[in-house]
Amino acid sequence: MTHNIKKVGVIGAGVMGAGIAAQAANGGAEVVLLDIVPDGAEDRNAIAAGAKARFLKAGANGGFMGQEAAARLSVGNTEDNMDLLADCDWIVEVIIERLDIKQSLFKRIEEVRKDGSVVSSNTSTIPLASLMEGMPQRLRENFIVTHYFNPPRHMRLLEIVKGEDTEQSCVDRVAEFNDIHMGKTVIHCADRPGFIANRLGVFWMQASVYEAQNTGLSIEEADAIMSGPCGYPSTGIFGLWDLCGLDLMPDVTASLGSLLPESDAFAPYAKVMPSVTAMVEKGLHGRKGRVYQGFYRVTKSDDGKRIKETINLENLEYRPVEKSSLASSQLKKGQLKELLASTDKGGAYGWKVLSQVLNYASTLIPDVAGDITSVDKAMKLGYNWAFGPFEMIDLIGTKAFVERLEAENLPVSDFLKQADGRPLYIFEDGINKCMGADGNYQPIEKADGILLLSDLEQQNALVEATDTANVWDLGDDVWCLEFRTKMNTLPRELLENIETIIDKAEAQNKAIVLYNEGPVFAAGANLADLVERVSDKEFVHGYISYGQKVFMKLKYAKVPVVGAPAGRAFGGGVEILMHCHAVQAHSELYIGLVENNVGILPGWGGTKELLIRSMESFGAENAISNAYKVIQGAMVSGSAMHAKELCYLRQSDGITMNRDRLLLDAKELAISLRGKTRTREVLPAVAECAEPDFATDGYQATLERVTFETMLPAQQEDWEDALLAKELENVISLCVTPQAIERMQHMLKTGKPLKN
Repeated sequence: MTHNIKKVGVIGAGVMGAGIAAQAANGGAEVVLLDIVPDGAEDRNAIAAGAKARFLKAGANGGFMGQEAAARLSVGNTEDNMDLLADCDWIVEVIIERLDIKQSLFKRIEEVRKDGSVVSSNTSTIPLASLMEGMPQRLRENFIVTHYFNPPRHMRLLEIVKGEDTEQSCVDRVAEFNDIHMGKTVIHCADRPGFIANRLGVFWMQASVYEAQNTGLSIEEADAIMSGPCGYPSTGIFGLWDLCGLDLMPDVTASLGSLLPESDAFAPYAKVMPSVTAMVEKGLHGRKGRVYQGFYRVTKSDDGKRIKETINLENLEYRPVEKSSLASSQLKKGQLKELLASTDKGGAYGWKVLSQVLNYASTLIPDVAGDITSVDKAMKLGYNWAFGPFEMIDLIGTKAFVERLEAENLPVSDFLKQADGRPLYIFEDGINKCMGADGNYQPIEKADGILLLSDLEQQNALVEATDTANVWDLGDDVWCLEFRTKMNTLPRELLENIETIIDKAEAQNKAIVLYNEGPVFAAGANLADLVERVSDKEFVHGYISYGQKVFMKLKYAKVPVVGAPAGRAFGGGVEILMHCHAVQAHSELYIGLVENNVGILPGWGGTKELLIRSMESFGAENAISNAYKVIQGAMVSGSAMHAKELCYLRQSDGITMNRDRLLLDAKELAISLRGKTRTREVLPAVAECAEPDFATDGYQATLERVTFETMLPAQQEDWEDALLAKELENVISLCVTPQAIERMQHMLKTGKPLKN
């Protein structure tokens, strides 16, 4: 890779600016964060320093993924420390949306920046051409717009805009750094108002609320249609308004409206609704921290229960939320044909919104976006739509959609006319294609390094399929093992399947990558099944001992086994990762040995493996204290970097920032491990550890003591088998106790741990 971005400067330490700075640091860059000097402040760096302090306080779930990233970010101010930008490879401006203030700052940046450094502005309301008007040619050649979505760590979309004078190398360097190191999906946009996502997203948000009121739908009914068959965010449209802020949306709408011609289809919606104005005047701004008063309101009853209400827009009084009874709102995501065929008012509302939004999206080709995939990706990543607008047109049927528009004398874009009733996406000659602006199909370009399960499906790469798992051929003698159980739990049937696949892989000399694309990598044992059969000691013993056997077989397999987790993994899902030869994790990894929350212990080698990793990171003298703290606290990582700090992952394990690159990165790691698989070694003894302060009463006291005592076999040499035996013995004895069963049942019922 040739991005050559090692140091990043960010000016503006508000929520967005600080978030961009933190994510650049998460990605490995040295970062300097600057902001103005507050009036009368003793600490002239107070604003930037305060932003960093807030992220540190939030822990690994905040802006920083770990302490290592935080150490890479330094702070300063724009009066004393502009010289800190002199050696930056990329400088990002994230300040107030005022053209004059931005241009003044650009001139100051130009005085200190080095040749070839890239300067960008995070804006979606001011055109790049306006930002560069009157600026030096040197800056114009190195200037782009980088439009992030909030929060920058978690929102994957980045829109990049280049100017007429921008050197392509500047675009390429920033795009590559954001893709590889900041985990972004980069979409290239033309210099048009709102670019792609906000241009279409704000239009949709305005039209959806207007048409809900015009069609006579209640707030709940409209939200059920939007979040149900349409596949828009689960908040629904009114809930999304609350999330964005009722006091902010009018400004966003007015700003976009002022930049678009009166002939644009957005014009009729570019005004503030009287109901919204009245709500804002009454102080109802939506979700503002812990205050939630907007189209919806959340309060608590006298007994502390959460109550959700919605507003009557005629008198601005709240009433209890009522579930939509419309038949159309009961449809599943993507049932757009059924929605538009519905004769109830939900069907009428769906057509009112979709007819305008989808046609409007098609007018953006090619003026705003060069291809339809850019628009679809932008809306799925920037606004959390389940389907992009062009994918939705295909779900409806291009021919049916256009015929209904024409039958109702509604506008039809030139793009849709050129489509001539054909699907917008096709799979032809082994290649995914999309319709171009000229009406011809063109291959869908995919960046090098990206590999998804959908690609393997189209390549007919399925080796084996069972009820519990799929095996895919990744090429180069590497298999991908994809779990297929509900929540990717690990029942006996899947454990048996894993053992069989290991045998087959060894026989055929195939490396293995454990990978899936759901939100849960693996959830461990099926808790409901365990509770139901907990009185059957033979079942419990057989299940846990067999899991230990399979995981040890995996650990000492004769071929490389690489775990490639993303999302969440708990209990046994963590233990299977810990027994892989190596892990290539997505940066957003939330894993934990949480068995103490349900009254038991890790039973498939989790205690053993955590001790090994704790010894590697903290030494033999601190191994037990760290492992006990993590297991007893049922600690869950806030990132893959944090998982290393907790010792769920080894320091040598890899981290992939871009989710779409995880599978191929894991494959390459597996290839690199050929000939380096593990063999049995004598584990050195850990040091003796003083007993911690156990709880003094209740089941918690028993559990903490047993957790600690399970680790004591590690104080002798060559303790792997001895500790496994102790895990098995103690898990079986604990899980049949009434208190443990009570914890399991409470977790199943409430989703929260019980301390008994």
